[in-house]
Amino acid sequence: MNKWQQLEEQLSGIFGTAKILADGYEVSFYRVLNAQEKLVVVTYVNGWMEGKWFSADENGEPKHPESRFFRPRKSRACKLKQYPNLKRIFGKKEADKMTALRTTMFDPYWNSPKTLISHLKKHFPDLELKDDEVAS
Repeated sequence: MNKWQQLEEQLSGIFGTAKILADGYEVSFYRVLNAQEKLVVVTYVNGWMEGKWFSADENGEPKHPESRFFRPRKSRACKLKQYPNLKRIFGKKEADKMTALRTTMFDPYWNSPKTLISHLKKHFPDLELKDDEVAS
């Protein structure tokens, strides 16, 4: 069984856990219920989750290296369905600018193990599973 299948197996079930080593960081993943009682995977880097890791720079890149393990979320500052009202109030040129503005943040919660694993495959192909402390 390869490491990706093993990681998916560890995170399957109701409360799965897994630990990996990547780029000198120990990253822990836990299946938990979030505030909406939905099953998600939460990420801790070296045992911590800090609010400053959620932010991105002007280009949408992580400001902190720990953010690379979090889920990137992109959204518009103003929703497209607000465009007609913005156009009426501010004019077409300003409304175009307002709806074109996109923001990025990094979220420690993953909706499913599959999205987490595809992110890890893309950004950390040489990670290693830490089997000694994993409770399946």
